[in-house]
Amino acid sequence: MIVLITIDVTDGSELPDGLPVVARIGDQYETEPVLTENGTAFLKIVPNFPDALGRSVTVFVDTVPLDQELVYAPGTNFNFPVSIPNLPVPTATPTAIPVLPAVYSGTVTIAGAPVLPGMVLVARIGSYESFPASLDGPNFTGLVIITTDKALVGQPVEFYLNGVGATHSPGPFEPGKNQRLDLVFVGVPTPEPTVISEALTATPQPPTATPIPPTPTPIIITATPTKAPTATSVPPTNTPIVVLASPTAVSGEATEEPEEAGGGCGSTHVSMETAAINMLLMMGPLAMIGGVKYRKRRKQ
Repeated sequence: MIVLITIDVTDGSELPDGLPVVARIGDQYETEPVLTENGTAFLKIVPNFPDALGRSVTVFVDTVPLDQELVYAPGTNFNFPVSIPNLPVPTATPTAIPVLPAVYSGTVTIAGAPVLPGMVLVARIGSYESFPASLDGPNFTGLVIITTDKALVGQPVEFYLNGVGATHSPGPFEPGKNQRLDLVFVGVPTPEPTVISEALTATPQPPTATPIPPTPTPIIITATPTKAPTATSVPPTNTPIVVLASPTAVSGEATEEPEEAGGGCGSTHVSMETAAINMLLMMGPLAMIGGVKYRKRRKQ
């Protein structure tokens, strides 16, 4: 069944475009929604069960049913005027109401210990945790609870210093409230002072260069062999053999000469002739040696 319905609003209002229109047959069938355009809607009703013939068809414009009911029958009707008592009332969209922040400031007291730099103070509501406050000695400021979760409104606010809770809670979370508090903590662990090793802070010194003595270079002296002087062979000199002839006495008897007085050593009186002969015999070999040397020089 295909039908083009023309919708008229009973109270005289103009039907806007874009409203969803559906047709239903009991609880067994519903068409795909179509949108209104120029006060009309084109419906295609094709039931998916066998006994739909003659059944009542209810048409809804948005959530408002038409004044008339249709009866399902195969075929086409291109102009079927209908009316609705009034336009659908639009569903009101809830406006989100923001949750205003709450701001806290005040003092921190630790039983038996001072407030040290580096400690962290936060506020918690259930699983929510704020950003850390600004701590200046025992005074804190800027502890703000900012959330969009309305379920946190009215829940108790707890404060923690280094993970240790305060001895009391100032009360529930009230958006927009600016409150000054005096918080007391017991058993807050004191952070151990950081020991800076001198070895880490000492200025590194460059290593001192150790002088290395120069390695002596061995001097190798190569001995050059020197030729030994060649010995020059000198031919042996012929030494003349001098034979001294003893004078023979003419007479048969030797004349004994008287010994001279004095301490002479075996001195014998020799005649002049004998002395001359002896002198010639002594000088002869020397003269021969001189002659031989003279001949050698002449040959050279």
